[in-house]
Amino acid sequence: MQFIQSIRAVALIGFMFLFPVSPKAVAEDPLTSEQLATLLKELESIEAVVEGKRVSNRTSAVEMFREAAASDKAALEFHLKCVKMLRFDSRDAKFTEYRDWREKNEDKLKEKSNLFAMRLQLQYLVLTLRVAEGVDRASIVPELEAFVTNIVAHMEDLEGQGMQTLREPVNRTVFSEAYELNQSLKVDNWSYSPGDYASVYEKTIFPYYRAEKPGELAAVWDRRIGLENQVVEFINEDDPGAMKKHAEERIPRLHWQKAADVFANSSQKAGALAMIQILRSEPDHPDATKWLESLQGMLASAALAKPPVGEAGTESP
Repeated sequence: MQFIQSIRAVALIGFMFLFPVSPKAVAEDPLTSEQLATLLKELESIEAVVEGKRVSNRTSAVEMFREAAASDKAALEFHLKCVKMLRFDSRDAKFTEYRDWREKNEDKLKEKSNLFAMRLQLQYLVLTLRVAEGVDRASIVPELEAFVTNIVAHMEDLEGQGMQTLREPVNRTVFSEAYELNQSLKVDNWSYSPGDYASVYEKTIFPYYRAEKPGELAAVWDRRIGLENQVVEFINEDDPGAMKKHAEERIPRLHWQKAADVFANSSQKAGALAMIQILRSEPDHPDATKWLESLQGMLASAALAKPPVGEAGTESP
């Protein structure tokens, strides 16, 4: 096990730092080889118990989070239960303290956008826990993309407190804290903020398609760009100037990023042609010079990496 291997690897160094002794010093009661083996075996047993409790805790959390996400009423009751346990019961506060806090905050908590956001938080926590427990990302990524698409589609229902709630990392919510997940929930290549769709794509969705389904990468980029268009249109509905700048500057940048990604990870030909088209159609873009230099560098690198014609496995007939 990793923990036991680490113990073995650093044991000597650890003792030297914690209990410095002279080179000639010898412990009065040193452990024998058999005793060391017995202790390490005992640590393995303890680790198995700790790991079992962690898995059990997460399994229980998934079940509770799913139930709480089923309705606004269930989400609110679960939120209040977690707050009461963490902020009041943990310090043996009088019930009147909790009652006063609830009366002061209940109207805000009951806002429709906030209740919807709580349910989305809980749903995202379930996704995060499933990934943490090793569920194949091939099944998670489509759910994840549908999840962020759903958030963007319901932006109007999340105005105000709702979007603020969704920007909170789910591993810092009262739900995670109540199930002691705030420190232990660690997932590589994962965004903890369900309201940050751009981060979700960058950390999880794009890397998956680059590695597993590069042929679909361009289509995934189109969906991601479409989401940003929806968000910008919603935020700047009454600001034609902002919409114009988005269309003239931001959208071409996103299409360039898409083309460069396709070039690097899917199809050099398709990516290069797309970048050439962008340069032709956007010669006055602020990034045009940088793009031109970037494409020149990409093509030069591709030429250097290409085997000479006629070598085995190359293009020669």
